[in-house]
Amino acid sequence: MKKIFIALTTNIIVIAGFSQVNVLDASTIPAALKTDAHSVKREEKIEFDVKDVDAARLSVHQVYTVLDAQGEDLLLFHEYSTAFRKLDDAEIKVYDATGKFVNKYKLKEMHAEAVGEGLVEDGKVYYFRVAAPSYPITVQYDYEVKYKGTLNYPDYNIEESGQSVESSSYTATVPADLDLRFKACNTKLTPAVNAVGKNKIYRWEVKELASVPLEEGTANDYSVYPRILMAPTKFSMDGNDGDLTSWKSFGSWYYNLCKDVVNLPEETRNRLKEMVKNAATDKEKIYIIYKYLQSNFRYVSIQLGIGGYKPFDAAFVNEKKYGDCKALSNYAKACLEAVGINSYYAIINCEYDSPPVDPSFPQNDFNHVILCVPSQKDTTWLECTSNTSDFGVLGSFTENRNALLITPSGGVLVSTPRSRASENIFTCTTKVALKEDASGESESDIKTSGEFKQELIHYVMNEKKDDQKKYLVSYLGFIQPDDFEFTEDAKKDSAETAFKFYIEKIPEFTAGTKMFLNPRIYKIWHAKLPADDKRLHDYYFEYPFTKVDTTVYQLPANYTVENLPRPRDDKFEYGSFKTNYTYDEKDNTVTTVATLSLSKNVIPADKYLSTRKFFSNVIDEYTEKIIIKSK
Repeated sequence: MKKIFIALTTNIIVIAGFSQVNVLDASTIPAALKTDAHSVKREEKIEFDVKDVDAARLSVHQVYTVLDAQGEDLLLFHEYSTAFRKLDDAEIKVYDATGKFVNKYKLKEMHAEAVGEGLVEDGKVYYFRVAAPSYPITVQYDYEVKYKGTLNYPDYNIEESGQSVESSSYTATVPADLDLRFKACNTKLTPAVNAVGKNKIYRWEVKELASVPLEEGTANDYSVYPRILMAPTKFSMDGNDGDLTSWKSFGSWYYNLCKDVVNLPEETRNRLKEMVKNAATDKEKIYIIYKYLQSNFRYVSIQLGIGGYKPFDAAFVNEKKYGDCKALSNYAKACLEAVGINSYYAIINCEYDSPPVDPSFPQNDFNHVILCVPSQKDTTWLECTSNTSDFGVLGSFTENRNALLITPSGGVLVSTPRSRASENIFTCTTKVALKEDASGESESDIKTSGEFKQELIHYVMNEKKDDQKKYLVSYLGFIQPDDFEFTEDAKKDSAETAFKFYIEKIPEFTAGTKMFLNPRIYKIWHAKLPADDKRLHDYYFEYPFTKVDTTVYQLPANYTVENLPRPRDDKFEYGSFKTNYTYDEKDNTVTTVATLSLSKNVIPADKYLSTRKFFSNVIDEYTEKIIIKSK
């Protein structure tokens, strides 16, 4: 506590100096640092001091000026505290636009919540949101973190989206015999390195960095903005020493941590063998085991034990019928082992906007566990936390990225499979009964698979009627209904829903005895891609997909067709869009069929313009009209 008191006292002196020269006044920020910026990092001093292989301390001093509401995320202070990474102390100071002191808040005044949602936890997150009556506003954060375990060194994130940097430094002090490893990303910044006694001191410093706009659709901030990755060579967690200089050595540490928790009661092993005795192939056995787990076990978040890394024993999960990603994956591994099938625990980063794990820089950048069942021809990947995921199909948050397989011979970094458009299918069939007064009823059946299935389950199944309506109108682009009815069904490999809409006005507009109908009552695609004529970075869709729509308009008895839109057959390198329109004079119906497919979800920057043009044409197609008139 003495150390942070000295640090804070120093800051007070500095701030006192600021007030004399008015440095914290937002008007003193150079104009170049305000361009394209919503916040300015006025001053940052990060000191990371490694005491030993299992102990370190982090001291952080940060001053931000938030220029407008778009930079308000910086007004939220939040830090995790666990048994292995303890938030020792923290203080927030607030200044107005002129740099005048307004208020301060201590750690005891902050909110604290248990980490995750689980039944057993030992972590908390401390947070506090600073109120901003007006902008600009300046906040100062000072806090200290005590590490009892050194697997994770804090990275140096220099800049982020919508932010410029006035002054920032990061100093790392490490024993020479331990040293550290680092890698510069999106910057050529190098550290000054000095030897002081038995320590090596690394120091990075930057000044006057202008804000760099983030292109919409870019994977994440990490692919654009400067940062320095940090990692130990040797580390220790709760007395378990490890080596992080290679993926192989890190995997060996993890394997030794988990090798004694794959235990099942003999009764359970025998029951599993009985379940799969008639299976003709290993694939069928894996399927039976996976469906058994989905039907009988549930996910909870558990942050207990060695930093949240070691799973509970399979015997614990067998008894309790719950577990986190570690425990459920380990249990699935134990079940497969019981029926003679080998599998590997696989650690992975599951956040959509996180940077990819760098093959050239071993670092613990993982936060999730899945299971890999290897095969020479058909490796199977299992998401063990979901009761609704399709067998052998990874979601958008774990597909197409690097995972570390934990094998007896060490870690092996591999790529998870990329989903295909044929796996993420959205099919909608709609019948519209149109009346002479332009009102009508529609009946729609939606069938989904893959990511569309998960979205339908999440946003529609068992949700409130208002939330269902919001999904249909805002997300899928259906016409606003006056009322509707809903039915739903989640099946083995798909999710289906059916609904009726009661719509006061179905045509886009009318003119005399003519009605002008849209090609369908929802937009098969409605998201406009940004107008980037000189795209620098790849554009990311969430996943490849196929959408198929069939809409049948039942015309009023005394109406006929005057004009149908021309059919489309548009293609570009990564997708296609086809439409067709037919009129059945006998049944007096108009049938429209549209198929939209995207085969690749990561679009290279040099292919962006053709991609944007393609999707603009899809949007424009919806403006074409089916014209009907009274006979």
